[in-house]
Amino acid sequence: MYLLRSFLLLITLIVLFVSPVHSQQRSYNHDGGLWGEVKRVTETIATPVEAAVNKRYDKLSDRGKFVAGAALGFGASRFAVSTTVNTVKSVGAAYIAFEALEYAGILKEARSTKEGDEIIVKTRDYLLRTADGIRVDIRTNLNPNAIKDRIDKSMKRDKHGTTGFGFGAFLGFVL
Repeated sequence: MYLLRSFLLLITLIVLFVSPVHSQQRSYNHDGGLWGEVKRVTETIATPVEAAVNKRYDKLSDRGKFVAGAALGFGASRFAVSTTVNTVKSVGAAYIAFEALEYAGILKEARSTKEGDEIIVKTRDYLLRTADGIRVDIRTNLNPNAIKDRIDKSMKRDKHGTTGFGFGAFLGFVL
């Protein structure tokens, strides 16, 4: 269940935040590692899904847009809270497991061979590229000014759906 929730959160974040991140031109590509691969794959999936959802959503009445926004906001907030809690638990468990492996000498033994060193270096670089991509996306998309601009644009484009999303998210965090 945790893996499914994590996967759905990842897909949701990518669908919501792919466009702003890819539209920025930078001299260094921060989309390396697993994060970049996931973004490339989901971008091809997200575009037709987004078009189909927008087509149906635009046909809704104002009340329907409010209800749809509230349902999405509620679900997104509940999903985000539970996934965040489970992620913190998993990171804590991984930390304890690696400390136990280090204490038992298993990690030291893996570092003692040349092949082990190469694997560790490649793994470290891959994980660092992945973490860097996530870091840059978070910095770009969770910037308070970017959030304010996104809310302002959403309110101008669709006041009822945006208000419903905020209402649903509030209920999801409170309940």
